[in-house]
Amino acid sequence: MISEGTQQVFIVLYPLYKEEVYRRREQMMRLTAFGSLGLIAMLFALLLSPQKDRLGSFDTLSIGAASLIWCGLFCALILQQQYRHRLAKQILVQLEQALGFYEEGLVVEHQTLYPESWKTAWLSDRTGTLYFTALCSLTGLLLLALLFS
Repeated sequence: MISEGTQQVFIVLYPLYKEEVYRRREQMMRLTAFGSLGLIAMLFALLLSPQKDRLGSFDTLSIGAASLIWCGLFCALILQQQYRHRLAKQILVQLEQALGFYEEGLVVEHQTLYPESWKTAWLSDRTGTLYFTALCSLTGLLLLALLFS
């Protein structure tokens, strides 16, 4: 059993880490949206440009490199947020365990407040893959448009 003082610290920390988990996930979504909008803008600018047939090899290479750098930058930023999100989630689960959220009888007899599967559900979270797929697919489309313009 944890001491009263430790429990009070956990009670204060719990909402802070809960908010941190949500904030990191939201940040990953924002980064994906912003990165995707930038790539979509580059793609439309290329496709709608009356000058697209006049692009030289240097221009094509520069635009291609810029799109790859743009994608790489946002993927790296998302990876950073994902790492911090996982750390915060791991600590959050530990706080939930210490506060007894996974123990039977805390609120209702013979029932846990949180399902046991929540302890490890975050390990199988694949939203990061979705974010990377979106950015890399848009980058691929831009590179294909450059190749065929």
